[in-house]
Amino acid sequence: MKYKPSLLIIGNSNVGKSSITRLLLPNPRKFKGKAGKQPGSTLMIKSIEFPQMPYKIVDLPGFGYMKSPSRRREEHLKKQLIIHIEKHHSEYFLGLVILNITRIEDELIKYHIQNTTTIPLTIELIQFLREFGLPLLVILNKIDKVSIFDRKRIISSMIKTSYDYGIHLNQVDEEKNEDQSVVPFLEFSALKKINLDVLKRKINEHLQFGRS
Repeated sequence: MKYKPSLLIIGNSNVGKSSITRLLLPNPRKFKGKAGKQPGSTLMIKSIEFPQMPYKIVDLPGFGYMKSPSRRREEHLKKQLIIHIEKHHSEYFLGLVILNITRIEDELIKYHIQNTTTIPLTIELIQFLREFGLPLLVILNKIDKVSIFDRKRIISSMIKTSYDYGIHLNQVDEEKNEDQSVVPFLEFSALKKINLDVLKRKINEHLQFGRS
C-alpha cells in the first residue's frame, strides 16, 4: 500500500472539526463522524482516508474542555495526546488547529487576563505542536456567528495574547507560503463554506512542499 502523509485536525468539542473534515472528503456521506476515540481510556487513533485522496486525515481531541467533570480522565487524555504527537509528529505534513471564534474571548479573559498564572489552552496547544516543527494553520471557525466588528475585536485580542506567549499570529497569505516563525490563521465558516477554497489550496501547498 502506498504511503500517504497525514493531515492533523485538532480542537476541542463543538468547534466544527467533523464538519470541516467532511468538507475535505471526496465522499462525505461515508464519513460517520468521530473515528476511534474513547475518552478516558487508551486513545485510539483511526485515520480517515479514501483511495482518491493524496493524504489521510487524523482527527484528535484537543486539551481540556471535556464533557466529563473528571479531572483524572482529562489528564489521562492529555497524556495520551502528548504521547501520540511525540511518536507520530513526523507523519503529519500540516496541523489544522480548529477554534470556535465565539469561545476565544472567554478563554483569553479567564486564563490570561483574570489569571496571569495560567495559560489559555489554545495557546498551550499551539506551543506544544510547534515544538515538533509541525506546520500549523489556525482555523477560526464559525465567523458567520459573529458581527464583523466583534470578529475584528476578538482576532485582535487573540493576536495580542498570542504574542505575549511568543506566538506570532498573522492572517493567512493566499499568495505565498508563510514565514516559518509565523502561525497563520484563516477566518472560516464550515456552515457557509467561507474560505473553503483557500483552506484546500493551503493544504495542497503544504502537501506538495512537504516539511522542511
